[in-house]
Amino acid sequence: MPETYRTRVCPRWSDQDLNGHVNHAAVVTLLEESRIKWRSSMPGIRRAEATPTVVASLEVNYRRPVHHGEDLEVELAVTRIGTSSFSLEFRGSQFGAVAVDGRTVLVSVQPDTGKSRPLAEHERHWLTLFQPSHGTTDPQGKWVPDHTPLELTQ
Repeated sequence: MPETYRTRVCPRWSDQDLNGHVNHAAVVTLLEESRIKWRSSMPGIRRAEATPTVVASLEVNYRRPVHHGEDLEVELAVTRIGTSSFSLEFRGSQFGAVAVDGRTVLVSVQPDTGKSRPLAEHERHWLTLFQPSHGTTDPQGKWVPDHTPLELTQ
């Protein structure tokens, strides 16, 4: 049965900015770390570099600040599988509240040339394991809609 991939990443002390929360660019790095963990979980793959991908598109919605000292709980779901690319939706929560969500498109590339390549059948099969059923990316109905306002904290 398809399910959302869940992992935790730890914001580093050095990720903080002058406002006392994790810098927006560091949040993207934390999301990348969670994506690498997910890709590394593919059976038969020892490293994410074995089947390289590049980010073609990234949309990040910052809902509330991320803070050092508490893991960011990240959920990933595959929303589209194309010929050589696939799309993910993600959500990062901290202290029980959604802090960041968004979408990314990844393109599978040939390691020697960097040019796009078709996804292999075993990659397609593995990606389908993370496609939530019923045409939604959140079976529990918890994804935050795009119009959710940013929550500011003191």
